[in-house]
Amino acid sequence: MGHISIIFGNIIGASWKTHDYHKLQRLNKNVIDNLLDSDDSYPWINRNMFLVPDPDKDKMYRDQVIVFGASYKSIEHEWEEWIGKFEMILKQLYWTSATIHLDTELVGSHRYEWVFDIGQTDNWTSDKPIPTVRWDFNGGPRKFFENGSKIT
Repeated sequence: MGHISIIFGNIIGASWKTHDYHKLQRLNKNVIDNLLDSDDSYPWINRNMFLVPDPDKDKMYRDQVIVFGASYKSIEHEWEEWIGKFEMILKQLYWTSATIHLDTELVGSHRYEWVFDIGQTDNWTSDKPIPTVRWDFNGGPRKFFENGSKIT
């Protein structure tokens, strides 16, 4: 019998700085829509755990809020790998902040936050925008266990 781990959070999508205000949000939706339906390599991250508003159909103000969540069996043992996979997705998106809540039976609750490096705002003003690739990270441990033992 395993221990349950719950991950949930959001990614706040950036707004385009020209006449087509939702261009970056459409690009974000395309990235998430093109994730695999099923990722067989544990710890998985797949399209089905995300909800992405469609800026052309759904009503929203300025910010696109991409929400996600999933339950895992003892994800804290592979937490460093899961965060690495999550950050690979962040590097494909246009966003200003991302927040994860990790609730586990083994290591308790932790909050993680990524905030884009403000020096990248020019990445979003050209005809070919560049995704967010630099950020500040704050939060709980990126690794809980090493060689099967809990890091203290």
